[in-house]
Amino acid sequence: MVEGDVTIDEISFVGAHLPQDLNLGIPSTNLIPGGIFPGRIVKVKGGTTLASKRFSVNLQCGPKMYPGEDIAFHFNPRFDTNILVRNHYAGSKWGTEETSSGVPMNKGECFEILIYCYYYRFKVEVNGKCVCEFNHHIPFGKITHIMVEGDLTIDEISFVGAHPPQDPNLKVPFAVPILGCMQPGRWIRVKGTTPAGGERFAINLQCGPKLYPDEEIAFSFSPRFNQGNIVLNHFGCSKWGHEVTEGPLPLSSGSPFEFYIYCYQNSFKVLLNEQQVCEFTHRLPIQRITHVMVDGDAMIFELDYDSPEHPCGPPPSSGSGEISGPY
Repeated sequence: MVEGDVTIDEISFVGAHLPQDLNLGIPSTNLIPGGIFPGRIVKVKGGTTLASKRFSVNLQCGPKMYPGEDIAFHFNPRFDTNILVRNHYAGSKWGTEETSSGVPMNKGECFEILIYCYYYRFKVEVNGKCVCEFNHHIPFGKITHIMVEGDLTIDEISFVGAHPPQDPNLKVPFAVPILGCMQPGRWIRVKGTTPAGGERFAINLQCGPKLYPDEEIAFSFSPRFNQGNIVLNHFGCSKWGHEVTEGPLPLSSGSPFEFYIYCYQNSFKVLLNEQQVCEFTHRLPIQRITHVMVDGDAMIFELDYDSPEHPCGPPPSSGSGEISGPY
């Protein structure tokens, strides 16, 4: 409504449209389209009044109001006690409460909350400042809805970030088989991206389908954004070998990547954007490699390899001529 001594030339509205069925009432639950996965960001914009005591934003595993669903992440600013509370709720019980002093917004003012999903944890920013982290206690893949309740008003709830892999077999962590066995001349290509703020991920060439630490790993290639380098190693007899580091890391978190791993007679070589970034001498017989496993802060869109010209026989057992690494 416009009134008074004024002439109007134009009234317009710019910005993304809200979903027609989005419920911005309090309390409310809304479906999260596509779910939660590493790289996803949940945005909540709203405000509080001077009389506000507390409110909560819950990422939960269904549409019912509390206590009807498990809650993977409970974000709860409490003005009345001047603390910020984080928790999860599963099996009709709250977990161990995490608290910090102070509330990251002022009563009576507007706020913007950004919840970033990483592989191991959530990170939360309020008005551009990081205020907390919360490790996953419930798998993020089970989260379907966002629920908001308490003393606040909501202007916007939105979800941004990269789309999850289309192939359900490539949801990290995963292990996929390599047709034939590894031998000199073969290559493996891994294409994906990392979420902004991701700390590390690993591509492992291993000797079976199970996730770490249940298989021996002939070659572990692990970019470490938090250290700025690449860590190379093998895992045998339930122990990691001697760690080799290469650097600086020619990749930043939040960037897409396409790695090629080439197998040579005596080593693996890894290329990024057609540039070699590292080389790793074989420590386990390469014929024992049967699977590629990816773990950590990464989303994988494509994983493929060349077709073997000469299929190999069964891989040797773990005791047949294994090259000993330093344990």
